[in-house]
Amino acid sequence: MTIDLLRNKCCILESMFTIEKLRRKPQHFHAFTGLTPDEFDTILNAVQPHYDACQEQRLNHPGRQRQSGAGHPFNLPLAARLLMTLMYWRVYLTQGLLGFLFELDDSNVSREIRRMRRVLLVVLPVPMRDSNLITGQHTPTQTRLASLNALLEQHPEFNELFLDATEQPIFRPQDQLARSQRYSGKQHAHTIKTQVLSTARVITHVLGQMPGRVHDHLLLQGSGVLSRIPTDRVVRLDRAYEGVESLYPELQFEKAIRKPRAHALTILGKVYNQMQSRLRMPVEHMIGRLKRFNILAFQYRGGWTNHEDTVMVIAGLVNFVALGSLSWSGVG
Repeated sequence: MTIDLLRNKCCILESMFTIEKLRRKPQHFHAFTGLTPDEFDTILNAVQPHYDACQEQRLNHPGRQRQSGAGHPFNLPLAARLLMTLMYWRVYLTQGLLGFLFELDDSNVSREIRRMRRVLLVVLPVPMRDSNLITGQHTPTQTRLASLNALLEQHPEFNELFLDATEQPIFRPQDQLARSQRYSGKQHAHTIKTQVLSTARVITHVLGQMPGRVHDHLLLQGSGVLSRIPTDRVVRLDRAYEGVESLYPELQFEKAIRKPRAHALTILGKVYNQMQSRLRMPVEHMIGRLKRFNILAFQYRGGWTNHEDTVMVIAGLVNFVALGSLSWSGVG
């Protein structure tokens, strides 16, 4: 009886999900990760040294009481850890199901996703982000480029920039003040808001973790992103940003016009708005690419303070696919 049980267990393990099986089906690989096998390998090779350094620092920090290497060994290969993290973001499986597929405890799955996110923030061509002027909270910029200013100076071919904000539903907060702040009248739900600045190909700047109640115009002023854009670039906006021209008269804006009160738009006005809608579609496509990762498309289950980092990493993945490179120097 014992031998039969062991045989059944071996058969189950052999039939379970493995990265080698997934590689043999590129379409499924892309559906689960958002990457081709070759793109996955490129990121994996770049992750290896940074991940090893992160682990070395974790195991040898001054406050650690146990000897380095003590405890039960974590034998899951790095490729499987990266795959598990990408699957979590792309498919948005529960961590319990991921633990079953990769034979890990739920707590190990959660810790591994956090570690991999920290490493990918360094490896990928993530967007810029600066001090959050609304909350006073500072978020570190990507190490290879200091700021949005540096990125735009390095790439003058970014002659058109597109700006928009997107909202994602969250669970109803228990705290009454949080419920009030995070309720979006536009979406009729509690949401978390992210502002995205992009070109036609890549995402260049992100400001996230904003309550749904914050208006797009206020979010734009608080981010201060327009003060970092050179005056020779065109910025395309939608009608939510009415009056922005008076705040930044030195910049070139293109946006649809609003219907006057008690009056209808003329035919020329309607044609102009249709043209502006078509011209600003690239930012909608960029947001759509972000939301192909279900963690940004469905109701967000994670911690509020992790949301912007998650958006940054996924934007880095979108940029990597568009650039074909892990460096911003791949733009051209």
